Amino acid sequence: MTDQTAVAELPGLGHNQPPLGKLIAGEQGDFAAVVTAYLEEEFAKQPQIVAELLAEARDLPDRIEDDETKGKVATLIKKIRDQSKLLDAMHEKEKQPYLRGGQAVDQFFFGQMDKLARRAKTNRAGAADILQVRLTDYDTRKLAEEQARRRAEAERQEREAREAREREAEAARKAEEARLAAERARAPAQVEQKSALADQHETEAAVAAAEAERAQVIAEQARVDTYAKAADIMRSRGDDGTLTTMATESYAEVVPGQDGLLDKDKLWPFISLDAKEKALRAWAKTTGYTQQMPGATIGKRPKSVVR
Repeated sequence: MTDQTAVAELPGLGHNQPPLGKLIAGEQGDFAAVVTAYLEEEFAKQPQIVAELLAEARDLPDRIEDDETKGKVATLIKKIRDQSKLLDAMHEKEKQPYLRGGQAVDQFFFGQMDKLARRAKTNRAGAADILQVRLTDYDTRKLAEEQARRRAEAERQEREAREAREREAEAARKAEEARLAAERARAPAQVEQKSALADQHETEAAVAAAEAERAQVIAEQARVDTYAKAADIMRSRGDDGTLTTMATESYAEVVPGQDGLLDKDKLWPFISLDAKEKALRAWAKTTGYTQQMPGATIGKRPKSVVR
């Protein structure tokens, strides 16, 4: 079966043959090439007509100097526009089956997809979108609870570290007093007794210093934990291997009914030129194109019309 024959034999409405999609899938090669070959055969005269019109346009002078040339230009403009309208009508007629087929494919698949998860932010929320809101709400609450717990733990550990440092200082003070008392003692019995007491206090001071250092390390780790990212705090993997975590979502949304409060000077550089010109034309229309605006030119000017 040739490419042209394959397209020509596509079934019409009311048939019981396979749909276009199945026929396309059954074709060997590029279906776009099949369609192109059909169009080139069915409308073989059109490229030649266009080429002749373009050649006629190129033969005309670049500048009109007399009414005779003006007449030729006007006539050619009308012929070109008529040919363009004819091509547009042919295009619409030939594309219609493909367009309708494409719309049917879109409606079938997009309809099912939107039920599961919306394809655009303006679409209605699908099942996954609704569940996502619930998940984010739960994770946000859990994150806040965990962050509050970590802050409380950091405060508790810092308090315990501070108390350990105070105990260390107190033990060091007692050890120093005991050492000085041993140095002042004169009787052998007192010297031995006070030296033993000084040794005991020095041991207690060393233990207190070690405990204070350990408490400080724990307090510092607890403080660092308060700065953990949400993604690290909330990362978990389910029994089926599904990973959940949290990320930071950037957003910038206009408050409904308060768009008039937006800072126009700050937003203006980010508005596209097309949008600016559209707004300018809309404003100019309200003034009858009679008022000027700095940075623009507004008015009415003559334009040749060919009918």
